[in-house]
Amino acid sequence: MKGSRKIKYRGKASEPQESIIFSDYEIRSLKHGNTGNILYQFPSKLHSWENCWTMDLQAAKSGVLKYQEHLKEAKE
Repeated sequence: MKGSRKIKYRGKASEPQESIIFSDYEIRSLKHGNTGNILYQFPSKLHSWENCWTMDLQAAKSGVLKYQEHLKEAKE
């Protein structure tokens, strides 16, 4: 390994933003360090209700409503 170099990561750290309370559920938000995009965390039906990230706030709110409906159906 002639001339192997250490590569230093030049990206910025992501910054947590103020959370959004929607329908008694906390949607966490984060500013991505490299792209500067705002990401929102929500429960995803496609991933067995695990938390996923999206750039679309409406999609996050929709995921929260579907998750709450799922919890109501599970109780019945």
